[in-house]
Amino acid sequence: MKKYIIFKSLSSKKIIILLIIMAVTLILLWAGIKQVKVLEPLKVKPGVIYLGEEVGGLKQEEVISLVTGKVGEVEQPPVDAVVDPVNGGVIPELNGLMVDIQATAEKILRVDSREVVSPVTEIVEPQKTLKDFPNAPLYRGNPEKNEISFLINVAWGNEYMEDMLEVLDRYQVSCTYFFVGKWAEKNPDMVRQIISRGHEAANHGYRDSVLMSQLSSEEMKEDIQKTNEVLRELTGSVPQFFSSHCGELNQDLLEVTAGLNMRTVMWSLDTVDWMLPGVKVMVDKVLGGAHNGATVLMHPTEQTPEALEIIIQGLEEQGYQLVPLSRLIDPDYYSENL
Repeated sequence: MKKYIIFKSLSSKKIIILLIIMAVTLILLWAGIKQVKVLEPLKVKPGVIYLGEEVGGLKQEEVISLVTGKVGEVEQPPVDAVVDPVNGGVIPELNGLMVDIQATAEKILRVDSREVVSPVTEIVEPQKTLKDFPNAPLYRGNPEKNEISFLINVAWGNEYMEDMLEVLDRYQVSCTYFFVGKWAEKNPDMVRQIISRGHEAANHGYRDSVLMSQLSSEEMKEDIQKTNEVLRELTGSVPQFFSSHCGELNQDLLEVTAGLNMRTVMWSLDTVDWMLPGVKVMVDKVLGGAHNGATVLMHPTEQTPEALEIIIQGLEEQGYQLVPLSRLIDPDYYSENL
């Protein structure tokens, strides 16, 4: 009786509107229920590969579980820069690597069929870097890196330069050339050609006839800055590396280069090619002493081009990557080789 009284009190127009609203609501509810029933769980498309494993057909929760189980194949802890207790040189740091599990799973679920998916990662920076040891010389790269750099000092040997460059071109190897400023002034076209062929410029002082130990700190600074300016005009950039004649090192020199935001560089393998010891001697010395992060010192001599080609072939056969010095000290090794 009460229900009848309520509807009786409503006008016909209001009753019709109320019935329409109820009908629309029921239709929407039915459509929603139907849609829920026909939706399939999100799955990886066929043929998708993640870290060497085909993951096609996996559901979202299965993908997350798989990515979580494989983080050990990707993640790396950061490595701090440290001072080598043997030679006092700084060994560069390495950035760590962490997998973003959720982002990686979403990436796997989103890609098209038969795609190869790499993990989504984040860089983890170490606590100690090269910047924390500005006065320490650099002898080598981090031993975790299977990379080696050729350091080529240039103050003479123009007649052998092209032969060396042709060898480097042939094997697509980039080096770091340490130019004497006075030589660079006299040979600007050769400097530009070396840089245009993919090599990088570094500072070997302005004169090869003067030892840094014979100069005051101010004179050292002037000598290095003068070469920096010569190379800046020729290459468009200021060198970040300095190498002294005869491998001289003292605290004053290290402080001067640090004050110029440069790193004093030594080496871990010396061909001693300037003594013309013979191609075999140079080859055996480098290939026999090769190690991760090695820096190999060379000069343009009549024996160096032949030795250089054999050394490149031998190092590549041993699995080393040959890179310029700036790459050797780059901390993003793990992410670049993922």
